[in-house]
Amino acid sequence: MSTKREEGTVTLALPSKGQLEEGTLQFLASCGLRVDKVNPRQYQAELPALPQVRVLFQRAEDIVTQVAAGTADLGITGLDLVMEEGEPGGRLFVLHEALGYGHCDLVLAVPEGWLDVDSVADLADLAPEFRAQHGRDLRVATKFPQLVRAFLYEHEIVQFQIVPGHGAIEAAPALGYADLVADLTATRTTLRENRLKEIAGGTILHSQACFIGNRQALLERPAVLDVACRMLDQMEAALAGRRHHTLTARLAAASAEEASRQVRGLLRGTGAQVLALSPLPPLPQAPTPQWSLALLVPNDALTDLVQRVQEVASGPVAVTPVQYLFAPGARTSHGLLTRLKRERQAQ
Repeated sequence: MSTKREEGTVTLALPSKGQLEEGTLQFLASCGLRVDKVNPRQYQAELPALPQVRVLFQRAEDIVTQVAAGTADLGITGLDLVMEEGEPGGRLFVLHEALGYGHCDLVLAVPEGWLDVDSVADLADLAPEFRAQHGRDLRVATKFPQLVRAFLYEHEIVQFQIVPGHGAIEAAPALGYADLVADLTATRTTLRENRLKEIAGGTILHSQACFIGNRQALLERPAVLDVACRMLDQMEAALAGRRHHTLTARLAAASAEEASRQVRGLLRGTGAQVLALSPLPPLPQAPTPQWSLALLVPNDALTDLVQRVQEVASGPVAVTPVQYLFAPGARTSHGLLTRLKRERQAQ
């Protein structure tokens, strides 16, 4: 029989090795959700910010299965694995599909010697000709049969056979057991080294790390939903913070109205927001009143805005990274609560 403490425990599955493990630990720490793993060989750890959470380290591909089965309540893994193994509308619930690390693409690649095949359209034209000439379908080596099959059907390519990939599938065409491949790549280096070329329009999925949960646990266990919401808010605040900087400066203006007009001119077309515009104590060496300005600036507008402010500032301009940026009003997790509410009503 479960104790109250066990009933309130939430299990979070994290990747156990490689760059995805390293990226996940760094990302969670940047979100204020540091994972304490006393022994690197242990497969359990703690999350001090959320003491009710028990962390389990598992293979990235197993995390999808365990969250779907309810063995783990929540998990972080690759979106490619979720889309391949997960059940849309089934037991898995994608809480956040873009955590900003672990980027890679699932792409179609053909041998460099296929000079007439540079796009998916070319491949669609080739498939029936290949069958007529060789008496068999194109063989596609991949570890993602569901995603690849759906993609090829979507592009009206039906003359193909999926060859389950094991190990380094980039070598499959050279070894003769496949004609082309569909594989994950971050840099395309391995494809080039195996004399393969990515074809235009052949990107099946842009993947990165994602945050998932067990649908039933989210719907029926308040402790799981509470942890998911708190983690989601911290994650989104950290991701939003990365997209912004704060800029502080001192301006000279005879009145509040003049200072406001000056700032509006500076911000035009930048998407930046005023965090504060307030008067400073009079300075003997500054006959014109001084104003303290603080701005929240999107990264892509930062360089331009710094130059604009420098031209009118009466002192140094300071730029600071934003660690967390919480959305005004509704929390990010309110979107999750709304989605779950709709599901309850539909049941």
